[in-house]
Amino acid sequence: MKFLCAVCFSGLVLSLAAQTDTNKTQSISLQQAIQMAVEHNLDVQVQRYVPMMDKYAIEGAYGVYDVFFNGSAKDAYRSQPGSFSNGIQSTSTTSDNQLYAAGIGGSGGGNAATPWGMQYAITSTYEADSIHKFAFGPPFHQDPTFAGITLDQPLLKNMWVDQNRYNILTAKKNYQYDELGFRLQVMNVVSQTEQAYYELIYAFDKVKVEQQAMDLAQQLVTENKRRVEVGTMAPLDEKQSESQLASSKADLLAAQETLAGQQNTLKGLITDKFRQWHDILLIPAEHLLPVPEMFDLQQSWERGLKMRPDLAQARVDMERHGLTVRYQRNQVFPQLDLTGSYGRSGLKGDMGGSLNDIRNENFPSYSYGLTLSIPLSNKSARNTYKSAKAANEQAALNYKKAEQAMLIQIENSIASAKNAFERIRATREARDYAEQALEAEQKKLAVGKSTSFVVLQLQSALTTARSAEIRALADYNEALAQLSQNEGETLEKYHLSVKLQ
Repeated sequence: MKFLCAVCFSGLVLSLAAQTDTNKTQSISLQQAIQMAVEHNLDVQVQRYVPMMDKYAIEGAYGVYDVFFNGSAKDAYRSQPGSFSNGIQSTSTTSDNQLYAAGIGGSGGGNAATPWGMQYAITSTYEADSIHKFAFGPPFHQDPTFAGITLDQPLLKNMWVDQNRYNILTAKKNYQYDELGFRLQVMNVVSQTEQAYYELIYAFDKVKVEQQAMDLAQQLVTENKRRVEVGTMAPLDEKQSESQLASSKADLLAAQETLAGQQNTLKGLITDKFRQWHDILLIPAEHLLPVPEMFDLQQSWERGLKMRPDLAQARVDMERHGLTVRYQRNQVFPQLDLTGSYGRSGLKGDMGGSLNDIRNENFPSYSYGLTLSIPLSNKSARNTYKSAKAANEQAALNYKKAEQAMLIQIENSIASAKNAFERIRATREARDYAEQALEAEQKKLAVGKSTSFVVLQLQSALTTARSAEIRALADYNEALAQLSQNEGETLEKYHLSVKLQ
């Protein structure tokens, strides 16, 4: 009997290969299909770039702390007329110099930022060959120089977290969120591949069932023709069997069409080169087996809470909103900054002398103090803070909603798996009884104690029973796959690790 089934299946494969205009077949196991999906699925490849771009965004956010060297050089000429004071006119003056400036700070000569909120700038200036002329008297040369540093440290607003730190922390949370999203995408694709693989096995088995139904119908037509020829059956009974044969052929064609569609569904999941695979007939190397499983709802819930990437995403989203609340709360405070500056100047008729003034601290200058800015209403900051708190509370509710949905999904998956397993037993018994009933009725028809109509009904019932059995087998295996996905353990089940390149 096993040899006969193998021969029938081989014939079915050759027949399907001929219908798809190819003799190429490829045996594939579920593990192979999943590995190919992880490596070649286009959705996975697309999603992989999202956390990669987030990493670049993090590095870019740190760019606010970049230090710039700023420099300038220019030639300046200025001529000023004299002025009147108490009826006396002062002499006119003319100056001609080259101005050089250099410093360390932010972009465009502004202040540079630090990770703790302080801003600073280091500047130096030098006027080379500065010539001053008066209407009366000889010209004189001066080379004034200056070097100094300025500091600005927030004490209230922007003290705990400023815009720069907020952007960096948010970028890191975005990376965590999208990294979990990539894991979720891989897990979904693996689960879809499982479902497609089981559906492909079902489609093959369904074709076999319809082929058997057509063979039975063909056998009955042949026997009825012989009975009509010998006069033991009315021609109407022959037409009934021929009608059943035509219906069986239509059902077989529909099953073959479904099989072709399932072939493409699986190929679309496991390859990014469909042109190379479209004419290959995939042959599942495995069968639908009713492997019993022990279910524990509480343990499944605990696994879901720990392993589900979407729940982890919801937690990260709450943390992201918490950062916003923290930042907006700091923006409600008044602006109180500690400021300070220190510098040295030099003024001699040559560069060396001016630099000596700076080295010897002949002309120091410094300042320190506080700047305060208090908004009289502060409506914008306060309401932005309230909005951030409301969004944070909403994120907490969204997490609770996702957690509850997970609990329901797992409970439904366990119920579906249990139901499908019981259906396997019931449909197997129904198929056995249908086979026995048909065999008995065929014997009665052979001796003229039954009618072709009754046999046709029993043939149809047998086909229905066989289809129901393989459907229950597929549903059970797919329910187990869905349960693993709802528990978040799809990748661990197949020993897969998610790596970002």
